[in-house]
Amino acid sequence: MTAILNYGKVKEEMTQNSNINFESLMQKKLPKKIYKLLKSIGIESKNLGYSAYVVGGFVRDLILDRQNLDIDIIIEGDGIDFATKFAESNKAKVKTHKQFGTAVITLKDGFKIDIATARTEIYERPGALPTVKFGSIKDDLYRRDFTINAMAIALDNGDLVDFLGGISDLENGKIKIIHDRSFSDDPTRIFRAIRFEQRFSFKIDKQTEKLLKEAIEKDFLQKITRQRIRNEILLILDEKNSVESLMRMEKLNLIRYIHPEISLDNKTLSILNKIDGLKMFENLPFLRSNEKFDYVLLRLMALMDKLNEMDFNNALEGLVLNKKYNDNLKASFFDLPIALQQISSDSITISGIYNSLKNLPFHALIFGIFKASNKETVYKLMIYLADLRMTRPFINGNDLKEIGYPESPLYNEILSKTFDMQLDGIIENKEQAIKFIKQNY
Repeated sequence: MTAILNYGKVKEEMTQNSNINFESLMQKKLPKKIYKLLKSIGIESKNLGYSAYVVGGFVRDLILDRQNLDIDIIIEGDGIDFATKFAESNKAKVKTHKQFGTAVITLKDGFKIDIATARTEIYERPGALPTVKFGSIKDDLYRRDFTINAMAIALDNGDLVDFLGGISDLENGKIKIIHDRSFSDDPTRIFRAIRFEQRFSFKIDKQTEKLLKEAIEKDFLQKITRQRIRNEILLILDEKNSVESLMRMEKLNLIRYIHPEISLDNKTLSILNKIDGLKMFENLPFLRSNEKFDYVLLRLMALMDKLNEMDFNNALEGLVLNKKYNDNLKASFFDLPIALQQISSDSITISGIYNSLKNLPFHALIFGIFKASNKETVYKLMIYLADLRMTRPFINGNDLKEIGYPESPLYNEILSKTFDMQLDGIIENKEQAIKFIKQNY
């Protein structure tokens, strides 16, 4: 209910009339730089004879008192002309897409603004990409997914533009589509409805839920590409409360779009909740400077972990993921169980732990913490993550050359054996390493 309470707090700061003005609210809530930028867009567009509006999620989150600096500007007029002239006057870069009437302005500090000419969309069949025609701000808002995302603020005067009652639906915590063809036009809105419902602790409107279920039953999602479905699934997995979204998906028979054999049993839910708890460890020293937790990847590992090999490969193929994700998921599914079994042995040495884990990617190792069957195995994983993988050998190939060993395939054996003895505490410094090599090779 946090979002609704924040809205109530913000509402008190608005003028109490039918024409709500956001000028003072923007000035108070936005970073000074962003407020000045929006005002300059409003002034310049008016000077050019156009009307400029900031739209969509930015407006929604401003009302809900949530930070969102993803700025989408709609121009009634010629968006390309406005973007080009605004970029010129602000010494910024601009990239235009004339066929779509859109542009991206990159300011001198690297901040980006999306510009689009107000347009309307016509869908010839369910799931098809739309035919675009330029229109008014009203046309543009009517083409959007949900009423809470179909509001705009006029940048010349700060007035709220809300033809569809979005602000009322924010107040009442409702996710409501704009027209009855919404899920037919774009079936990915099925996933977005769930995502927004769980993000804001809202409820999908009754009529919207009825139409959503009909769209699922008619399998409208089969009419769009796997890549578009994948993108929506990854966005859900990137939400802070993705577990709730996944549970909602399971009730609506949508988990099958990851794979039909995936189920959210207690063990899987437990691992997913533990992955959420990783936030508290993000600043621990065992993370290297370039390492960040990829929660989407870890959640995919949890969801796919209990599949059999054939279903896992089918799921991987169906999701059309990038190489990084494919490699990490394969490592967690095929290689991690073998490594965990090896390090669970009571007799394993420190070098044995290192050699069992050294080829696993970072996220497979992290997932191993949740997958391990006992605390001792977890402890060995943590030793590797926090210490062993950071250990550097006393001796390398250049050292072998310096002490007179010609380069040969034997290098790998010498270096590997010497490093194992270093890890196990038998060799304690470089001098001892050289002595061992000379005596044994």
